[in-house]
Amino acid sequence: MSAAPAANFLPDFCRPPAILQLLLVSQILAILLTLGLPGESLIPGTRLVLISLYLHWITLLSAGALCWLRRRMVQSPAWLISLAAFCVLLAVSLIVSEMSFQLGRLLGRDEFSGEQSHAHFLLRIALLASIVSLLLLRYFYVMHAWRREVEALAEARYAALQARIRPHFFFNALNSVAALITINPGRAEELLEDLSELFRAILKSQDPWTRLKDEIAMARTYLRIEELRLGERLRLEWQVPQALDELRLPLLCLQPLLENGIYHGIEQRPEGGTLRIEAQRKNDDLCITISNPLPPGPRESSGSRMAQDNIRQRLRLLYDDRASLTVHRSQGEYRAELRVPV
Repeated sequence: MSAAPAANFLPDFCRPPAILQLLLVSQILAILLTLGLPGESLIPGTRLVLISLYLHWITLLSAGALCWLRRRMVQSPAWLISLAAFCVLLAVSLIVSEMSFQLGRLLGRDEFSGEQSHAHFLLRIALLASIVSLLLLRYFYVMHAWRREVEALAEARYAALQARIRPHFFFNALNSVAALITINPGRAEELLEDLSELFRAILKSQDPWTRLKDEIAMARTYLRIEELRLGERLRLEWQVPQALDELRLPLLCLQPLLENGIYHGIEQRPEGGTLRIEAQRKNDDLCITISNPLPPGPRESSGSRMAQDNIRQRLRLLYDDRASLTVHRSQGEYRAELRVPV
């Protein structure tokens, strides 16, 4: 193991799910030990109850000790955490075993010690506990290293996806401003100043998430450009309650959807149309729906699918399967629904 900080390679045994998993493993181990001991019928009885209680006590006390240890050795090297955890697990196993041995003698039961002497019993427990503890700690460390590698790969992939969509946004925004220069130079200059501030904020941000109100502000800046370019052909309808302003969602996930609605929907219609943006909270999810009218005939360019695939991949990296982007076509309307947990 490396001498670098371990970054808490021990699981968080302060959380009930981790403790329940350990109890389940210890119960399976108790069943296997009971069935493997001689003199027991196919239907386990008292011996299973006693071995289960014995292993559950070791499990609960070990989980509590490791929970305490994890919080006090956050910046310690991996080898020191491993040594401390090994000593804790061994000490807990020996203490519980000693108590079980003495209680068994007092009650006249030999499920644990059998015909062994006191010293031989504790030596055997120490050997078994050492082997199990070393295997367990090695498993925790390998799983921690694997998770860190997966997270690093996910971060690199997300950065690549984000780097791909930012220049796309910048190019389209600047292209729209260029089209305005001959029509309204003064307004085009104002928009360039707005865009410079917007781009600076986006490039400085290292956080993959942003607040809904900040994402809406970026979307409004982009839509102001498109309103000047398309004129009365582009109409906007916002339904975004202020109560949702502080909810977080991935950066730059609305603008590609708005762009799709304009370029592949409203712009293709001579009469234009209304772009609707609606946000609401449904249980524990933030749900944003963007809808636009469709031009006559079946049309959907590869650019639309590429932008949507980019958003879906970023959602998968950030939320696994807890977020989604779905699209629907019905009665001349195209609707994209973005759903993220809050």
